[in-house]
Amino acid sequence: MLAQDITENVRKERELMSAKKAAEEANRMKSSLLANMSHEIRTPLTSILGFAEMIEEETGSLEPPAEAGDLKPLGEFAGLIQKSGQRLMDTLTGVLNLSRLEAGEMDLAAEPVDLSEQAREVAGELRPQAEAEGLRLQVQAGGEPIWAQADGGGVQIVLRNLVSNAIKYTDDGELWLRVYRENGSAMIEVEDSGIGMDPEKIEDLFKPFRQASEGMAREYEGTGLGLAVTREAVEQMNGSIEVETEKGKGTTIRVQLPKEESRETDNGDVDDAEC
Repeated sequence: MLAQDITENVRKERELMSAKKAAEEANRMKSSLLANMSHEIRTPLTSILGFAEMIEEETGSLEPPAEAGDLKPLGEFAGLIQKSGQRLMDTLTGVLNLSRLEAGEMDLAAEPVDLSEQAREVAGELRPQAEAEGLRLQVQAGGEPIWAQADGGGVQIVLRNLVSNAIKYTDDGELWLRVYRENGSAMIEVEDSGIGMDPEKIEDLFKPFRQASEGMAREYEGTGLGLAVTREAVEQMNGSIEVETEKGKGTTIRVQLPKEESRETDNGDVDDAEC
């Protein structure tokens, strides 16, 4: 009887292992399919955005003929094409990044990365977007490099997603992007004074296609992929991410990455320097 029980347990264990392998393969195939589809759509969409930009530049100053009534200038229509096309491109980029990360097709190297330099670069790129929304993007990056053992492209994904998210969910005030050393780790911190959310809903932030406002009447655009991609990238760089938030009072997201030992002599935390 005992031998029969052991045999049955072995059979069940093998079935579970087989089912697990089949599920993992199906997930890899799904991620690969999404990545391929995203790539095929992105290629013609890039051309569409380029042509829309050219049309806007060429026709932006042209006024419609008087008999056209309330018809808008062609440049304005071209601008709408660009805005809608860019929104679609952002969606595809999020899907592509998440799919490649889940499928293990985005190789994130472990090499020295200066978080100070990366933070200033991303802030410079996104500051015009923040200012267009009436926001002030502040950077605290220290007076010397903050080295992390991470992937440069992965860090760029994390920084862009976190800062873009903070801009989207903040109506007025300041945003802070900080990098520093703490307890033997390299830290990225993005703080906003935006809408915040109930702390018990934090885990939902990292689920694909979930965001603070949902449904047909949601207030904010977007797919909710940014933070899902961010956490996946952080975890693949052997880091961790945590969120502090309060509804109506803003959100702070901290990313902890391994510190690159060979390039630093860390005698404690570095005082922040605003730039």
